[in-house]
Amino acid sequence: MQSEFLDLPNIDPNAFEPPDPAGLRAPEPAHAPRILLLYGSFRERSFSRFATFEAARLLQAFGAETRIFNPTGLPLPDDAPADHPKVKELRDLSARSEGQIWCSPERHGAMTGIMKAQIDWIPLTIGAVRPTQGKTLAVMQVSGGSQSFNAINHSVFWAAGCA
Repeated sequence: MQSEFLDLPNIDPNAFEPPDPAGLRAPEPAHAPRILLLYGSFRERSFSRFATFEAARLLQAFGAETRIFNPTGLPLPDDAPADHPKVKELRDLSARSEGQIWCSPERHGAMTGIMKAQIDWIPLTIGAVRPTQGKTLAVMQVSGGSQSFNAINHSVFWAAGCA
């Protein structure tokens, strides 16, 4: 180390400790990572649904606990009270998760309305905290041959809270 960096008259040298490599390791988690997966289609044989289920299988193989929300029966935003059973289920799963995966088909250059409705039902804040704040998010798009990434761009836009 260069000597000019060692002249620290305002710093107590006893406050410095060499790094302990064991102390730099993250503690063992108390439980498996909790991942919520959302897909943007009602169709039984939907590619977004298939991709979501495959992602869940892979995450489980890596040791994660996964929950997949089925959007069937979820009302449109503002068309039902927040205590609607499907809304409550989605919000509870979102709050419990530590990470999320959103998978939507591209429809008319954006995510599907079904996907957007799920995102819109997750409240913007609970107290002063966003339910998605501090969580890891992965976004996936399935498309019928288009090479655009509009659904992904749209998902990221909404996830960032820009809308």
